[in-house]
Amino acid sequence: MHIFLTGEKQVGKSTIMRKFISQSGLSADGFVTYWEEDGDGGRSLYLSRFGAALQPGERFLIMHSSEQRPGSSDAVLRVFDVHGSGILDGSGNCDVIVMDELGFIESKAAEFQKAVMRRISGSVPVLGIIKPLRTEFLDRIRANPNVVVREVTVENRDDVLSWLLENF
Repeated sequence: MHIFLTGEKQVGKSTIMRKFISQSGLSADGFVTYWEEDGDGGRSLYLSRFGAALQPGERFLIMHSSEQRPGSSDAVLRVFDVHGSGILDGSGNCDVIVMDELGFIESKAAEFQKAVMRRISGSVPVLGIIKPLRTEFLDRIRANPNVVVREVTVENRDDVLSWLLENF
């Protein structure tokens, strides 16, 4: 079974994922995306390996907050198709594969999408976060019979963590 958490921004999806990995004692590998403040007052979105102590060159810039069309640039596609796919393809020696998070930016990254679908077809459980958006890629994930999607809200986030610990 593969479980994807969904819900509005800032309800605690990534926090639930980190708490689950910590409390379950399971080994995890995969990827995370995260925003970081820049010195120029903007923010940049990065992709990196989950749980790794980052060395220079091991985080990959997806976009800066001032960019107008994040899903269309060759640089964005390269980050997902090369680095994101590489992380997922190399993450099989663990108890759970983390995908934090899947959304619209990678909607044109065909190689990355294939890597995600290979992991969802595999036997290593996936714990992911999926944006509550309708795209062809995200809908394929939701429609997979091996995938369970749980909505997270401020009101139920503690219950979702308990459910994960009992059912994963």
